[in-house]
Amino acid sequence: MAKRDISNLDLKIKLTNEYLNNGGVEQIFDAELLQDLMNVKFDTNGKADPDTVSSRVNSFMLALLHSHLSPPFFSPEQVSEYQSTLQKSNNFDQENIDTPEQFDVIYEKYKNQTGYIFRGQREAKWRLYNSLQRNWLTKQLFKAESYEQLVLKIVEVGRSRHLETMKTLLAAQHIDIENDIAVLGYLQHHGCPTPLMDWTFRFQCALFFALDGLTPNPNTVEIQNYCSVYYIDQKHVEKGSMRYLITTSLESVEKPMLKELIAKIAKDEITRKKMEESFGERKLFDRTKLTGSGLISHMTKIEHVINTPILYFSDDDVESGIVFSLKNSKNIQNQAGVFIWNHDPSKPIEIVGDEQYRKANEISGDQEINYRFCRCLNIHKQLEGHIRSRLEADGITREYIYPTRDVSTWDAFENSIAGQNAPKT
Repeated sequence: MAKRDISNLDLKIKLTNEYLNNGGVEQIFDAELLQDLMNVKFDTNGKADPDTVSSRVNSFMLALLHSHLSPPFFSPEQVSEYQSTLQKSNNFDQENIDTPEQFDVIYEKYKNQTGYIFRGQREAKWRLYNSLQRNWLTKQLFKAESYEQLVLKIVEVGRSRHLETMKTLLAAQHIDIENDIAVLGYLQHHGCPTPLMDWTFRFQCALFFALDGLTPNPNTVEIQNYCSVYYIDQKHVEKGSMRYLITTSLESVEKPMLKELIAKIAKDEITRKKMEESFGERKLFDRTKLTGSGLISHMTKIEHVINTPILYFSDDDVESGIVFSLKNSKNIQNQAGVFIWNHDPSKPIEIVGDEQYRKANEISGDQEINYRFCRCLNIHKQLEGHIRSRLEADGITREYIYPTRDVSTWDAFENSIAGQNAPKT
């Protein structure tokens, strides 16, 4: 007799075992369901016999499966995590790396890769919260604090305590060194929580952070056996960069100004058309003189960016003349650091990205909804030793990543939240 066919049985069994082995048994109060679960038989290869899976058990497993097919529950008052790589696939395109051979292939592919930004996290289950969001939620600062006011306070304290150190690492001494994002970038790379999320141009640096503080204890929940490296094609974030916003703002002002100027100079219509053809693309503003003009400081003020959901900050294109003075820390320089700003106090950046994508689709009328924030490599923690040997051979050591370990900016955060733990009245 043919065996009963149950769709996705192996996957259902896997997710159910994870649930039962991590406290789920205590959550089941149906004695008949518990008995049916115990009646499920397995062959010598660990495969469940579908004929021993009752309808009650199958329905229970189906409910668990559906919970993993949806993103994690989100709350503005607590940190949420991914319960499985299946659930994580709602937000990321993923690949699991389980063997040294698999790792070596991706290492060779990405170690010299340009045009991408990378981020490493030591737990694959973690959502992409920035450091200030985690403290905002875990310390329940929302009960007493305005998020914008907290960010403003961190910038104020950070600027007063660390500006002179920032200046010593920059060749150009100009007012834009003091811009709010430059201050936050310095604080972020020395331990102070900020709304900026660290990314890097170097795959090896992201790998180092994926291993930093790793706890490779075998776990019955599969996702907890992995760390992760996320990566984004730089062209996908460039249009969300502050440089792009400034450039397009200048261009929107320049074109009508230039047309008006040509109209005043031209003696007749024929001359006007010729002048527009010759000078129509000329820049009125000298980009090389933007540095120190105060434009960067103005555009990056917290009160100006706090309502912008996502912004990308990078100083990789110095020739553009739009520089945010981000290389104000030896840590940032060695880590090839760039930043992604998330304005929301509690939503991980993949949620914010999804919301922005859907809004753009509503405006454009595009029906495409298969959005993923970025790609992700889930790397098995058992590969830690192999990965570290590859990194050390390429000079990626703790001493290289953290050349100024004696500098700490945590005090800027502590000072900013001091006296703010009383509930709002």
